[in-house]
Formats: sequence, structure tokens, C-alpha cells
Amino acid sequence: MAKGIFITFEGMEGSGKSTQIHLLADKLAETKREIIVTRSPGGTPIAEKIRDILKIRDPREEVMPETELLLFAACHSQMTDHLIIPALERGALILCDRFYDSTMAYQGYARTLGRAFVEQINAFSCRGIRPDLTLILDLDPAEGIRRSRVRATAKEVADDRFDSEAMQFHHAVRNAFLDLASREPERFVVIDAARPEQEVQTQIQETVHARLAAL
Repeated sequence: MAKGIFITFEGMEGSGKSTQIHLLADKLAETKREIIVTRSPGGTPIAEKIRDILKIRDPREEVMPETELLLFAACHSQMTDHLIIPALERGALILCDRFYDSTMAYQGYARTLGRAFVEQINAFSCRGIRPDLTLILDLDPAEGIRRSRVRATAKEVADDRFDSEAMQFHHAVRNAFLDLASREPERFVVIDAARPEQEVQTQIQETVHARLAAL
């Protein structure tokens, strides 16, 4: 049985992660291997319910940063046991739109909860599971938010707890991803998401092909 492979996509809002994941999945389908496309938060029935709490603003009560971190941890716990580990054991190739690196970037850095504490939470909730490859689609935050707002209504943007954050927050997230990539160059690859869609996809395919050949 082929070894299971776990590839995650990270980056700013509006960087094109979902589009690029599906383009890659279509290409990888030619290998006849089982391809799983999922997302964080989400991916399982319970994790999708948690996603709604995390993403949609409730005017009655603000979600605290600590609560946010623990909700992401709960989501990743469900994903790890019910989706990721079984798929890897079957030899599947998993393409995930965000995972625990987003928790580190958003909650550890931008929400200032701290690297060491978030690392402990991630290790506990993800059972030590670690992506084989993480692609960061890097984009100027202002352009990312502009792209996000092109495809969303004003109400959708206002209701989204992350899209509606101040630009300073989005810059902090971008800097966090770049710092994470500099700390683990063997796992991360930073890709310029400002380039045309097909150019981005070509680099992604070349990067994934090289990593699959090396594993």
C-alpha cells in the first residue's frame, strides 16, 4: 500500500487556496490514487458545526481569543481521529485548506496567545500528526481582502469574524506565516499568489511532484 500523504495549504484570506486545491486535485486524480479534499475548520460533521461558531459573528456574544483557540483545537481533534488518520492509513493523499499552522498564525501570533502555548495545544489536539508539505500562498493582505470582498456581500464580510478584522490583524497573520516558513524550510514552500492563476498552479504541481518523489 502506498504511503499516505498530507499536504496543507495556508495563507491570507483571498489568496486562492480553494481554487488551487481543486485544480491540484483534478491533476492528481490522473494518478488513480484516493484524493481527499478537506478544510479546517471543518471536514467532519461535528467540525463543520464548530466552523460555524468560529466563522460567523454572533452579535449577542464575542468569541474570546482563548475560546477561539480551543474551538480550533476541538475541530482538529475531530478531523485527526475521524478523517486524517484513517485516510493516511489507507494510503490516501489529503489536500487540506488550512490546518494547525493557521491556528499558530492567527491565535498564536495575531491574537498574541504565544507560540509555546499554541504549540502544546496543537500537539495535543492533532495527536502529533504533521503535514508532509505545507504550501503558503503569499499575498499582500490588502489584495487578499479586496479579492474576498469581490465575491461576498457586505453583510457576509461583516458577519465573517476573520474577513472583517482590521488590516493590521491581516498583516500580522501574513508576517506570522512567513516566520513559520523561515523556521521550517524543509516543510514549507512559499508561493507568490499574486501571479496569474495558472502560473501559481504550475508551481504548486512542480512542488508537489518533487515532494511526492522524495517521500
